[in-house]
Amino acid sequence: MKKILVIIFINCFLYNCYSQEKVNDIIYFLPSNVSNILIKEIKDNDNNYLILDKEDSDTYIIYLDNSIENFWVKHTNRSVFFNGKLIPLYFVYDEYFSFAEEGKDVLKKLGTEDGIRKVSYTRDNVFNVKFKLNGEIVK
Repeated sequence: MKKILVIIFINCFLYNCYSQEKVNDIIYFLPSNVSNILIKEIKDNDNNYLILDKEDSDTYIIYLDNSIENFWVKHTNRSVFFNGKLIPLYFVYDEYFSFAEEGKDVLKKLGTEDGIRKVSYTRDNVFNVKFKLNGEIVK
């Protein structure tokens, strides 16, 4: 009986540790007009990712990129659902207000002479869709 209680206790302990490590994903669903346009442009590779920006109070721009390895793509828990696939998503503001380094590394460098890496990207030749919150495409 004592062994059974110890096994139950250990299982409960391990289960609690496992549940704390789980990262919750945020899955976005874009308006169907926007999704249909993006689906036509998505290449059949695993490097596609999306960047969401806000132009004004009700106008958004979503960029489709697959060109470079990106820090925020690797560290985002956001994705957009397209045709049964999840495509990573991050916000332009992630680039503006954060550093392209692990949080623990940034905290170690604060107050030292070590530089913290700041990165910004130019999206001049990147496919994008400008749309209103109701799904209306803005040209």
